[in-house]
Amino acid sequence: MDSKDGQIMRGFATDEFELRVARAQILMDQNNLDALFLTTEPEIRYFTGYLTRFWESPSRPWFLIVPQSGKPIAVIP
Repeated sequence: MDSKDGQIMRGFATDEFELRVARAQILMDQNNLDALFLTTEPEIRYFTGYLTRFWESPSRPWFLIVPQSGKPIAVIP
């Protein structure tokens, strides 16, 4: 991936990433959800922009937790 000013570009600007998470967190609050537990490549890529060939390996699943407040948390066993 390209870098800009020492930061890795994720396919969209940081403010877009923050907006996506914030919109999800508003909806979670309105629907009394504590967190989102994401398990598929499109879901994780939507909230992180992280594109990897890791998904081709079936032996190690990984997940993303989007809490009702704060930043998303990657869980990679």
